[in-house]
Amino acid sequence: MQLDNARKVSPDGSTFSTSLYKEYMALSELEFLEGDYADSDVFARRAISAAGNKPTTPEELGARRLPAANKGELATARRELVEALTATATEKAPVNAAQAQAAFECWMQEQEENFQPDDIAKCRADYMASMTAVRSALAPAPATAAPAPAPAPAAKAPQRMAATYTVNFDFDSDGISKKAAEIIAEAGMAVDEMKASTIILSGYTDRAGSEAYNMKLADRRAKAVLGALDIRSRKKIAGATQIKVYGEKNNKKKTEDGVKEPENRRVKIEIIR
Repeated sequence: MQLDNARKVSPDGSTFSTSLYKEYMALSELEFLEGDYADSDVFARRAISAAGNKPTTPEELGARRLPAANKGELATARRELVEALTATATEKAPVNAAQAQAAFECWMQEQEENFQPDDIAKCRADYMASMTAVRSALAPAPATAAPAPAPAPAAKAPQRMAATYTVNFDFDSDGISKKAAEIIAEAGMAVDEMKASTIILSGYTDRAGSEAYNMKLADRRAKAVLGALDIRSRKKIAGATQIKVYGEKNNKKKTEDGVKEPENRRVKIEIIR
């Protein structure tokens, strides 16, 4: 299995290559969690190539056994993607281009399996959103007349913007589920889009088990989210992240001691710009 090998490499190269490494790593991690070790290996090998600044081209349609009804749309999407990458997308919109390539291959992989319509739709939507950003970056800037100088605005205190996500865990576990990985992926995009200055990860447990054990479990959960979030964001987030451990204190849903409660087994992600 190649995922461990991919985790050990340090991406070194262009912004496009390092971004593509993180995108492929996220796909490899998701497929590994689903038990699809063959596709996990495919994405891990592509991550290793990207880490070495030798990004692979988007996967050929012939590499997958695709339903005939879906080949036309995928062929059109791949052609547009390749044209953008061959032009200047890797320079003008490197992060969006990497997201588009990985989302296209995610779409291909899920379409080949063809039994998880929600996953197919998500990968397709991710591709479409990323390509919209790529097209915008490649479009020529419209000619505009020079605006008249405006009076200097009064100085204002900088506003702090925050976004919050919640990742839930199975009982007595610090493993990242498929659903949790999807939420963390969204949070990673928010970190990048908001240019976050601070990220706060707060770890919690339910009230089953001892207080001391639950403090350690909550800490492991917060650190598991940190590791997964670092893969999804192009920022080096470790230095900007605060980990707070509450264990079985400050429960979202109040219960008696010893009660198992899924809503309390969580890590809260706060992203502050």
